[in-house]
Amino acid sequence: MMCLCALTGVRAQVVKNGTKWWDGSVLYTATVDKDGDVVMRGVNALDDHYKFSLSKGEAAGMYYLTKENPDDYMPVRGIMGDKVQLVNKEGMNFLAVRKKNNDASHILVMTPDNVQQCVEQEVKAEQEPVSDMLANWLMNTVYLSHYSKDELRLMRNEILARHGWKFQAKDLQDYFSKKAWYRPVESNAKIRLSIIEETNLQLIRSEEQIPDDERGYVDYTSGEYTKGLRELVDGQESDFPGGLADDGRGPDELDGGVYTVRNEEEFLALLGNNRTVIIGENVHLNLSRVLENEKMFKGYPDRKWCVDPTEIQGMKPIMVSESESDGQQLVLVNFQNLTIKGAGHSSVEVDPRYAFVFRFVNCSNIVIENLTMGHTEGGFCSGGVIGANVASHLTIKNCDLYGCGTYGLDLWETYDFKLINSNIHDCTYGIMQLNKCTLTAFEHCDFFNNREYTLIEGWGCNGVKFEDCRIFANWGDADLFNFDTLFVLNGCKIYHPKEHLGKLDNCKQTGAKTKFVDNPLDTSIEARKIGPDQQ
Repeated sequence: MMCLCALTGVRAQVVKNGTKWWDGSVLYTATVDKDGDVVMRGVNALDDHYKFSLSKGEAAGMYYLTKENPDDYMPVRGIMGDKVQLVNKEGMNFLAVRKKNNDASHILVMTPDNVQQCVEQEVKAEQEPVSDMLANWLMNTVYLSHYSKDELRLMRNEILARHGWKFQAKDLQDYFSKKAWYRPVESNAKIRLSIIEETNLQLIRSEEQIPDDERGYVDYTSGEYTKGLRELVDGQESDFPGGLADDGRGPDELDGGVYTVRNEEEFLALLGNNRTVIIGENVHLNLSRVLENEKMFKGYPDRKWCVDPTEIQGMKPIMVSESESDGQQLVLVNFQNLTIKGAGHSSVEVDPRYAFVFRFVNCSNIVIENLTMGHTEGGFCSGGVIGANVASHLTIKNCDLYGCGTYGLDLWETYDFKLINSNIHDCTYGIMQLNKCTLTAFEHCDFFNNREYTLIEGWGCNGVKFEDCRIFANWGDADLFNFDTLFVLNGCKIYHPKEHLGKLDNCKQTGAKTKFVDNPLDTSIEARKIGPDQQ
């Protein structure tokens, strides 16, 4: 094995006052004192604050990890006294926390961006094929926490395999020999890695030695091997260089499919991970027909009756018929990579006034498209159309959300939510409530005929943006906006009494100018193609 412990040819400098450093979750700002020691103060997208210190060493570009109080929490992967090296090489500027064997255990990359921009880059990175990331992007512990130890091993060794490394382990020989791109070299000693590859290899190796619960990894397969890893163990053909497919799909995604349903029973039966469920043309589902039937949920391993969905343990996808004041609501727990789509003139509704049509708990990569969704009658108190708790990457597009008990959207601690080309109307409490959400975007949407309290509210959110949206024909004596953090308007048209616009001191207008009109029923308002079945 060639030595990967020392970084050579590195031009070291010093950490400069005011520079910003991103570790995948927290953006730190450096404060440097007269002796060159550094205090790093960080903030994440939820406005949580972190702090650690660097004591300047004698060698150029070398620091040591410290804390003001030995009992303080250490927010980076390291312990008191670990070396922290400032690296400036091949266009990369980063800080590497190093273990005693000199492997990198935590990476902080220098950046000019703010927290929102850093988070957006992180989201984009998660969508890229892992094989591309290994050689072209400096990884971090947050990114690597999404992968199992087996996947990390494949990723680490793919870095070497891409350069033709000859492996001693037979399972790795067999695995990489099946790859069309793998060309073994005569001597491993001739292989040279880039600074990105070398650092990624070290960081992955460090992560492999940390218990899963400490590094934040959750086994989404409930203890079973994913398809790609099982193939590696069994010595079969596999499509997973570096733990993922060449086109960037994850192991679970290859098990998916596209299914069309025409009734409520089929809809429940076919919900699952990594698939598209199409509600047939001119099909109107009333989920209450199955949600109120206890027999449809008891006795099924992937369904639960009348339980608190937030208390479900493990990561297996579970459908819950949850009891509400006047009936049952559907809650999807732990679902991933699921698309629910209408084929045309398709709708989903529920009877209880206090129930959500769909509620997502701990779900990710969910798309709802081309559907009309709402209640058979309006209500008050707690019901809505779409609810989400601790969800990520949730997109609703070309939809119509109507007549809910309270709000069209009720989102809690949701990350990367998008509402695109959709309507929210006839809601009885307001348009939406957002609580501790990050990256919430509304693009080309109409909000109308809603009442009765503050219409658009948000607390502790980061990155809320309305672009080309129209707000009109809502109750004129209801306040429109109430955000305690910054939100952005870009090219919107707002028809609402000026005295009831609400709290605008946190509003930032960017791009195209937003138009404000005092009359909610202004005669200039025209219909536009928004919602389902628009060609």
